[in-house]
Amino acid sequence: MQPTAENLSKLLLTLYAAPMRPELWSVFLKEFTAVLGLPAVAILHQDLARQKYAFGISSGMDPVGEALYAQYYGQIDPWRPRFLDKREGELSFGDELCPASELRRTEFYTDLLSKYDVNLYCSVATIKRPDSFELISIYRGLHEDSPDSRISATIQLIIPHIRTALQLRYQLCEADVSAKNYADALHSLNLGVILLDTQGRCLFVSRKAETICNANDGIYLRHSRLGAHEPVANQSLHKLINRAVAVATGKTIRPCGVASIPRRSGGALVISAIALSPQAPLAQYTAPVAVAAIFIRDPKDEIASLPGILSATYGLTAAETRLTSRLFAGCSLAQAAEDRAVSLETVRAQLKSIFNKTGVRRQTDLLRLLAELVKGTPT
Repeated sequence: MQPTAENLSKLLLTLYAAPMRPELWSVFLKEFTAVLGLPAVAILHQDLARQKYAFGISSGMDPVGEALYAQYYGQIDPWRPRFLDKREGELSFGDELCPASELRRTEFYTDLLSKYDVNLYCSVATIKRPDSFELISIYRGLHEDSPDSRISATIQLIIPHIRTALQLRYQLCEADVSAKNYADALHSLNLGVILLDTQGRCLFVSRKAETICNANDGIYLRHSRLGAHEPVANQSLHKLINRAVAVATGKTIRPCGVASIPRRSGGALVISAIALSPQAPLAQYTAPVAVAAIFIRDPKDEIASLPGILSATYGLTAAETRLTSRLFAGCSLAQAAEDRAVSLETVRAQLKSIFNKTGVRRQTDLLRLLAELVKGTPT
């Protein structure tokens, strides 16, 4: 399946419904592998304190291999040592975490990976705590070439959405079943969340959603109603809300669509909606009950940093963005190699790749480009 706007939209709709309907996680992972054209994707849990390492939800993985990983091989995972140094949300590639020449000398490779024909393509920690973390890993066949830049760009696009959905899932699972804790969980997300009643009125508005609406740029909140300034966008938004509320009369939670809301300041807000299934028939409630959730995402939030700009604009890998940031901070190639514990030849190869992707020929041209990106001036 080729990554298209249509199947990526469907993928995101499934993803944002999954935190409130757990069975959709396996559906999402299956759709994700189909879009990428890769054999397997999995969400893993790593408890360092108790030395418990296991697969949570997966698609395309062999159940026996998963069980063996939990029983023994998770303890000797050769990708983990370098992965522990990565930040939450930082995409890391398998060859970077453990070079192929090093990986092939391990028991992990000989007795597990070879048997089940699987190799790590990339991973990202979605939730990281001092003694535990959750991650999503994407796999390729053991002897397959790395995916092309188109697939890598698709992964880079989807990963921030996966992080958001998994963080929401984590917050909801950890929180008490109380309004305050649910509100705290929703307030902590880096996207706006609005809960609606059967009349489409706003019962809850997260801090992020309130900030976006108060900016009065694209969307607004007035008399407990969500609206858009541009007439066509307002029509699309109300259609989305009405559909979500209508679906809530059934017993299922499912994606209800997406609306793009243009802004005067440039760019667009992305609005998605899901219907919520109340715990009892609506007629039994004496107070308004939330039947739909609206998610408001500002794409600008995802590329606010220099690494984000480089990744989104030029398709630089995590290692390449780190090297570029170090050079921009004034480090030499030798210093960058020493800081990252890699050879000077590796850093030079990465710099050559950066030149190719950004269209520059010299390091001074690259630094000039970075300065223009930081200032936000056109290049």
